[in-house]
Amino acid sequence: MTRGAVARLPGRPRDPAVDRAILGAAVRLLTEQGYDSMSIDGVAAAAGVGRTTVYRRYPGKRELVVAAISSIASSMEPIADSGTALGDLRSLMRQTMAVFRRDGLGFAMLGTLLVREREDPALLELFRERVILPRLELASEIVRRGVARGEVRPDAPAEVMAHALQGSMFAGHILGRELDDAWLESVLAVIWEGIAARPAPPGGGAGPKPGGP
Repeated sequence: MTRGAVARLPGRPRDPAVDRAILGAAVRLLTEQGYDSMSIDGVAAAAGVGRTTVYRRYPGKRELVVAAISSIASSMEPIADSGTALGDLRSLMRQTMAVFRRDGLGFAMLGTLLVREREDPALLELFRERVILPRLELASEIVRRGVARGEVRPDAPAEVMAHALQGSMFAGHILGRELDDAWLESVLAVIWEGIAARPAPPGGGAGPKPGGP
């Protein structure tokens, strides 16, 4: 090779559109058919590609499912700091609800993995690790920021609050509730009442005030 020449890597670079089509089809068929009935051939057909195109990326169904689970997490954008803890919690819940409600995606995926837990518990653990736990940690971080701003009580149990916030969504789905904005605001109002900083009593000096929306 001459000096300054650029080495060529073997093969053509992957097409991101094909990657998205494969993962989207895998998520859809996994939630519709379940792990056992889902197949590489079915995913290839649903994605409009050949089975060899799928196998070049994923050696087997399990590897494809792992990538599909990870793709759900990557679809969740970081939550921008709105300036208030309550506003950030609202944005976090709206984003999480949108992903979980999209064609039943998150809820159906979780149900599929719960059914599969005995045979392959690592898949459910991956869903927890990639999808659920980062949401819980983000909620806890929002509360910690609120404490630093004086919006949230210093003794507010951030982890418990995060569990209550996300758990309400799962409970609402199981009970068949409409997870709309009115439902979200009612949940946020209850949780915020429990963690918001209180003004100092009269004569005790100015204290931190609860954050606004």
